[in-house]
Amino acid sequence: MTAYYVLAYIAIIYYLVLYSIHMLHLIIGYRAAMRWKKMGYLEETHRLSRSRIVPPLTLVADLESIGEDSAQWVDHVLSQRFAEMEVLLVFRQGDDEGARELIRTYHLRRVDRVYRRTLEAPEALEVYQSDDRSLTLVRTHGAPGSDSLNLALNLSHYPLFGVADRSPRLEDDALLCMVRPLMEGEVSVPAVMGVELPLDMARNDLLPPRRITRFALMESLRVQLGYMAGAPYLGGPVAAYASFIMYRKKDLVGAGGFKPGLSCLGAEMDMSLRLHRLMREAGRDYRFVFLPQLVVRRRFPCNLKECFEDFRERQAGISQALRSEIRMLFNARYGRVGMVHLPSFWLFVKMAPVLGFAAFALSILFFAFGRVGWPVFVAFLASATLYPALVGTGAVIAARRELGILRGQGAALYGYAFLTQFWYRQLISLAPFLGRRPRG
Repeated sequence: MTAYYVLAYIAIIYYLVLYSIHMLHLIIGYRAAMRWKKMGYLEETHRLSRSRIVPPLTLVADLESIGEDSAQWVDHVLSQRFAEMEVLLVFRQGDDEGARELIRTYHLRRVDRVYRRTLEAPEALEVYQSDDRSLTLVRTHGAPGSDSLNLALNLSHYPLFGVADRSPRLEDDALLCMVRPLMEGEVSVPAVMGVELPLDMARNDLLPPRRITRFALMESLRVQLGYMAGAPYLGGPVAAYASFIMYRKKDLVGAGGFKPGLSCLGAEMDMSLRLHRLMREAGRDYRFVFLPQLVVRRRFPCNLKECFEDFRERQAGISQALRSEIRMLFNARYGRVGMVHLPSFWLFVKMAPVLGFAAFALSILFFAFGRVGWPVFVAFLASATLYPALVGTGAVIAARRELGILRGQGAALYGYAFLTQFWYRQLISLAPFLGRRPRG
């Protein structure tokens, strides 16, 4: 056997192993979705809306991140059926127009807010508040992202802390769905997230209007129902992030707050890794919760440029988080997180674009120059495209059956799921090599 055949077989084995792990996560995620459904989760959530034991929540967002119509966003959040909640928005000098609209719409008045500076954070220059204290607007000189989150932590009154980013539109009863795992008390739950769909999906049984958004949705479902829903049952997920995520305030304060100077997405990834480490060091029984329930709709990429930018932002956040907690890597003290999840996460997330590009380039070249034959090349294409397509199709089946979305689409739906893994994911994996890198 020549060296060319050895390299071709290594490429085949790489894709078989990679997507076998994806398939395992998907199967476990599907079982998790079935479990939540059998538990009558939504029905129990509706009972919670009438309960007085639901802990109050501080919901935080940067004014830049909630979209152009800030008043409509706040209206929608405050219409949630939730017993007690405060919405805290942070803005800077350049956001004065949006701030003035909120001040005018909600009759906010300027107050002298005295608060405990538990965490290092920018100073609150101006604080505006509604008469019922449900809405607070804070002007600061700090940068958006983790600095704003730490200021909000200092200002927050309540034991639960929700972070909103990328213009999320909460579904009905989303807050009640997400607060329940934090109330159960069986094990410590450091963070709760849920399924996200595109904002421009008019109905749950229709695909988004833009073609690239459809491909982005197919890949997102694979990640959400596969990795995010499945990985917690294997000790993960390692780096968790979402456009809406809910924490316990005491866990965030105990972790020293969010790492300064990061984007909101990077701060969430860094925090999830730090919470893994702190929970293990404290010997606490814990699990991250990803609800296989629809909780948020947000803006998805509409073109390839936005897809590339979104991918590069995630890669930058992962890089920062892994650098900050590198001591967990291959450290038996942190159990499966340190010995299995972090190494495999680093390999498949950080190295996958390089390995995938090299595998495709070498396999095509070897075949083109006659170094390997048809059988080996066809086996490579099957492992690199057909097998991933099966994983994508499985995610769509799980979404249709357990989430009740995308029904009635027929062959077109599975065609998008197949083609997403056939070309879209392969193309997006080249994002680190194309265009500018995000600042951070």
